[in-house]
Amino acid sequence: MKNTRKPLILIVLILVLIGLLPLVIPDSLYRDRLVDALQKRLHGPVQIGRSGIEYAPRPTLVMHDVVFNQDARTAKIDKLSVPISLHNLLNWGREIRGITVENGQFSPRFAMQLPEKLRPEADQPRLVQIDLKQSSVLLGSSVIGPIDATLRFASDGQLAELQAGDEGNHLDFHVQPKGGQFAVTLTASGYTLPFGHPVHFDRLLLKGLAGPDGIDIEDIRGDLYGGIVTGRAQLGWQDNAWTLAGTLRTNGVQAEPFSQVFSEVTHVSGRLAGESTFVYKADDYHKLFDQPGIDAQFRVSDGMLHNFDLITPLKSAQPATYARGGQTRFETFTGRLAVRGDTVQILDATLVGGKFNAQGQLTIQPNLKLNGAIMARLSGGTIQVANRISAGGVLKAPELSTATTNRPQPQAVNLTETPPAPDTATQ
Repeated sequence: MKNTRKPLILIVLILVLIGLLPLVIPDSLYRDRLVDALQKRLHGPVQIGRSGIEYAPRPTLVMHDVVFNQDARTAKIDKLSVPISLHNLLNWGREIRGITVENGQFSPRFAMQLPEKLRPEADQPRLVQIDLKQSSVLLGSSVIGPIDATLRFASDGQLAELQAGDEGNHLDFHVQPKGGQFAVTLTASGYTLPFGHPVHFDRLLLKGLAGPDGIDIEDIRGDLYGGIVTGRAQLGWQDNAWTLAGTLRTNGVQAEPFSQVFSEVTHVSGRLAGESTFVYKADDYHKLFDQPGIDAQFRVSDGMLHNFDLITPLKSAQPATYARGGQTRFETFTGRLAVRGDTVQILDATLVGGKFNAQGQLTIQPNLKLNGAIMARLSGGTIQVANRISAGGVLKAPELSTATTNRPQPQAVNLTETPPAPDTATQ
């Protein structure tokens, strides 16, 4: 027992001494050593505003206002902390754990250079990981973040990956050095898009390569409302100009929950398949999805238009306006979709449902007002009914107006007339 007590007392005395030394030794005596160590580690000039020891919740060496390359727009850290832990003391000069960066701001080019800047020299201690708290990337006048993330290092001391996520464990984001670029992987589960309309993905996977001017998203795969979404895209940022462009393909998506994201009342059910191209542009990434540009071709099978009855207007022999809901069943509903900002157009639309069919176009204006024209026909044996329907009102409460219904009558047949003689076959 006595043999064990002496080493423990010695360790406690050493820790107490380490804790008391900063109280009597000014930071000016070790600041130059800190600066030299950081400059050697980061292969570039470093400035420290002030430094010292914090004791709560545990002894930590803290550096404030750390600036790299003599330019705060290149890289700046409000607070850099290194714990004075037993592990770091026992492995002094060989390995450091528990480094934390708070409120870091980095330019894209500095972030791209991190694998080289954090490359270890033979006489430097190995880094295990660095925790980034509330850190951001500066892109011109825009700021991406802040986010919490972790930098992890391989056994040889090289930077292995950056990993980030959200508090609900719905997002998992990985960035790994790959040549002069970074391999980017984003996995989302049970995730609702935080911009535009709240489309909900059961699972979403994005893979691509990132460079200083953007990301080439080579693979997009998602499970969405019982169907799948695939595609690719390019995200670019240059001279305060943000651009996102790409293509998407959908197959087997349940149209009802998808379309109810845009309107809970007027929507469509059935199975949706289609292909689209999209372009978004803005001077700030927060505004990137404010002005969409989308062109798509779609096909919905075995479904129904809800709150949009196209058959009832055919029953009226006189001009009339119908401000009512109702439904229109169909076997196929095809067309083109064009979205420009807040204006949505459905063009070259064709709806077929047994003996009923309709063709037309519809515009949903920024104030959700409707403007469209539809030619509807109902055929049954010798009975044929056709009418032109004008769509108005608003998306939530459509108004369908008709002209006089065209009801072609079958031509009379003279049963007493002698039928013409059949043609004589050539001998």
